Amino acid sequence: MPRMPDHRIARLERFFQTYHCPTPYHTSDYLRAADGYGLDYRLLPALSIRETLCGRAERQQHNAWGFHPGHQTFPSTEIGIDFVAQRLAQHRLYKGKTLDAKLFTYNPRSAYPNEVKRIMGQIE
Repeated sequence: MPRMPDHRIARLERFFQTYHCPTPYHTSDYLRAADGYGLDYRLLPALSIRETLCGRAERQQHNAWGFHPGHQTFPSTEIGIDFVAQRLAQHRLYKGKTLDAKLFTYNPRSAYPNEVKRIMGQIE
């Protein structure tokens, strides 16, 4: 049976193009991490927009998600995607929490969860 196309790839590519993100977009890496860790596939791309305008405002190497700003770097974007996804899914600070609670833990500003969710909504 032929494999069905994953429409999420086109959605993510349009989303990143809308924000004039640098290529490559790493859409397959985002999808692999989201599916592998049971996260909404829109979460990390939205975090990258909210935190660093998809890496354009990043001052650290390969940390487009603002994870521990000033302290965390990754050897590659692919490793960063997997690390942040794994952390949001499995680390004791995040595991078992709702999306709102994960986002508030990630950045404890009251407006932050809604800011990220609004960006996530732009992907659909």
